[in-house]
Amino acid sequence: MEKTVGSHHACIRSAFATTAATEPDTAVGTTEPLNPPDGTHDCLGHPRRLVARTRERFAAVQERLAEGKSLRAIGRELRLDHSTVRRFARADSIDELLAKAVNRQSILDAYKPYLHQRWNEVCHDIPQLHRELRNRGFPGGIQTVRRYLRPSREHGLPMAPRPVPRPRRVVRWIMTDPNRLPAGDARELKEVRAACPHLDAAARHVRDFAIMLHDRRGDLLPDRMDRVLADDLPALHSLVTGFRRDQEAVVAGLSSSWSSGQVEGQVTRIKLVKRKGYGRANLDLLRKRILLVT
Repeated sequence: MEKTVGSHHACIRSAFATTAATEPDTAVGTTEPLNPPDGTHDCLGHPRRLVARTRERFAAVQERLAEGKSLRAIGRELRLDHSTVRRFARADSIDELLAKAVNRQSILDAYKPYLHQRWNEVCHDIPQLHRELRNRGFPGGIQTVRRYLRPSREHGLPMAPRPVPRPRRVVRWIMTDPNRLPAGDARELKEVRAACPHLDAAARHVRDFAIMLHDRRGDLLPDRMDRVLADDLPALHSLVTGFRRDQEAVVAGLSSSWSSGQVEGQVTRIKLVKRKGYGRANLDLLRKRILLVT
């Protein structure tokens, strides 16, 4: 699901940007809010070097793959590590690669709603805003706040009212039982699903699988796999391929109340006993302790 959401995160960004642009700001008296940097550009609006380099490498790797070159040959030619080339080769789109790069967490994230509120209340004194954030527990320096607010100071426009949710947050919404999802998160998930048909289909498949797992209806797995393959969701297609390699075992696991939990617990216990005796015991003592220690 994380890979699927990363591939379609551009749909989420466009949907939230559109929503933000339609909300007027009465404090400043304008209906044209300034969107904070979306991760592909810096605070001055210039393309980020990381994003540009990722796009260039993705295009170069895909071009050489189309020519029939091997991953090792591409790595030697582009002077890239083999794992890097493999990651670029397996990516379905550039958005999948950029999802993590442009959505990295910041120490300012938890304080942005308050910062947006104060800025739209026409409090543009950055030292004052920094002091207020420090009183709320913000551990960063004033330069972090200054860099984030620089576009608003230069253009004299209000901040966007809502940040775009990060991929992992959207994944958490999709993977959570709808009955346990807070109202605000459920509302934003509904917007995400409305903005992207692929993510809407993926969310439906997750719910179907969760119900099948909860009700122990392994007999429904073949039909569920056919439904997944009918949609354009490469990451979930890979999951179905894994299921079909040992489908009988997967169906049994989804249908039976038995599990391998007892076996895994014993393995964990044996590893603990072995580590306690590292450097101090031989195999005979280890065997006795494993058999005798409860």
